Amino acid sequence: RPHFFSLDFFRGLFYSAITPDGIPCVVTDHWNGTYSITAPLVQAASFTLEVLLVSSLEGISELVEFTGTRRDVGYVYVAELESGETVHCNVDISAYPRCDYSNPRNQEPWFCTKPASGVCSRITNIVFDQMPDEKPRFSFENETKSKYETMSVIKGSGVDILVSESKATYAPPVLKDCVVKNRKHVRPNGYMWGGRWVSLTCANTLQSVRDTRNCLKDKVVYFFGDSTIRMYSFLLASQLNLRFVGPNSNSIWQNPKTLYNLGYNITTYYRAHGPPLQNPGGPETRPYISDSLDGIRVAGKDTFIIFNIGAHLHKFGPSIFIHRMQGIRDAVLRLLNRFPETRIIYRGLSVLSTPLEWYFYRYDVIVRDIFKDIDNFMFLDFWDLTTVVPQNDYHPPPYLTEIKSLVLFDYLCMQST
Repeated sequence: RPHFFSLDFFRGLFYSAITPDGIPCVVTDHWNGTYSITAPLVQAASFTLEVLLVSSLEGISELVEFTGTRRDVGYVYVAELESGETVHCNVDISAYPRCDYSNPRNQEPWFCTKPASGVCSRITNIVFDQMPDEKPRFSFENETKSKYETMSVIKGSGVDILVSESKATYAPPVLKDCVVKNRKHVRPNGYMWGGRWVSLTCANTLQSVRDTRNCLKDKVVYFFGDSTIRMYSFLLASQLNLRFVGPNSNSIWQNPKTLYNLGYNITTYYRAHGPPLQNPGGPETRPYISDSLDGIRVAGKDTFIIFNIGAHLHKFGPSIFIHRMQGIRDAVLRLLNRFPETRIIYRGLSVLSTPLEWYFYRYDVIVRDIFKDIDNFMFLDFWDLTTVVPQNDYHPPPYLTEIKSLVLFDYLCMQST
C-alpha cells in the first residue's frame, strides 16, 4: 500500500544541540503495530532523538473525508464579470444553470453560477472569500485537534545519543555534481550541519545565491507556481540585480514577471498557476502551467523549468490535483519532444508543523509517481530538509528560503552533463 495510507503519520529527527543542525530519520511502519527508526551516523556529535506523531489514523481518516469533495467546503471564489455582475465560482459548482469557464485546451474544470442577466461574459477579476451561508465543514486545527493525537512528542523521545568518531562510520559514495535527472527516491537525502544542508545524493557546493551569477550566464530559468516558487525567483533577482519587466504587482502578487541581467545574459520568468488560486486578479494573472509550457518557443540545455503546485489545492479532492499534474506531465512531454535537452525540476512540498502537512506528503507521493518515467526531470525533495528545519507558515522565513534556494540552485549550476 502507498506510504501515505500508513496507520499513523510520524516524523523522526536526531537533532544537535547546535541549532538547526540535525539528521532526519526514516520511520518504517511494519504493519503490526510496531515501527522502526533509522538514520545514518554521518557526524561525530551528541544528538537527541525526537519522534513526533503528526497525525493519528483517526486524524488522517478525517483528513481523507474532508478532501472527499471537489471543492474547499465553506469557501468560494467570487468573480467579477465584464457585465459588472458578480458570481460564485469553483472547481465544482452544484448550482444550475451555470457558466462553464473550463480550460478548453486541457479540460481543467472551472465553473461559475450564471448571473441574473443569463449572459456568461468574460471574467475580469476573482477574489477568494468565505461563503456567507456555509460554515466550513471541517477545520482540523481549530475544531478537532483536541480529539486526536496530533503533533504529539512520543513518550520515550528525548533520548540522548553520543556518536563517537569510531561510530560515525557512514561513508557515502563519492558524490558527483548535482544534475537534473529522474532518479530513485532516497531517504534521507541529506542532513543539516554547520547551518548548511549537506546532500547525500550529490555534491552540493553553493555557499551563497550570489555565487550563481557566473554559472547562470547565458541561461534561462522559468518559475511556474504559487508564491512559494515566486520567492525563489525574487531572491535570485535581488541577489543578481535582475531588472523587472511586467505589471506592478501591488496586491496582485501573481502578476507575470520577466527578470533579466543584460551583462550576464540571465533571463528568468515567473508565471503563477491556474485556478483555484486564493489571490485577487484576472485570468491573465493565473495561467495554467500546461499552457505556459506549451507557449515556450525556444529552449534547450541552458533552459531550466522549476514548478510547484500544492498549497492552493490541498483542501480539494486529490482527483483535482492528479488531473492537474497529469495535464502538466503531458505538456512536459510535449516540451521535451520539441527541446529534449531542457531541464525540468518539480520542487517538492515542505513539512508545515501542523496536522495538515499530511496533505502535502500525500501530494509529494502522487507527483513522484506521475513523473517517475520522464528523462531530464527531477523531483527535488525538501521533506527531509524541512523535517530538520520545519516551517510554521506556508511562507518560510528568509533564512530558510535561502537554505532551500541553495539546494535548488545547485542544480542550475551543475558542471556534469
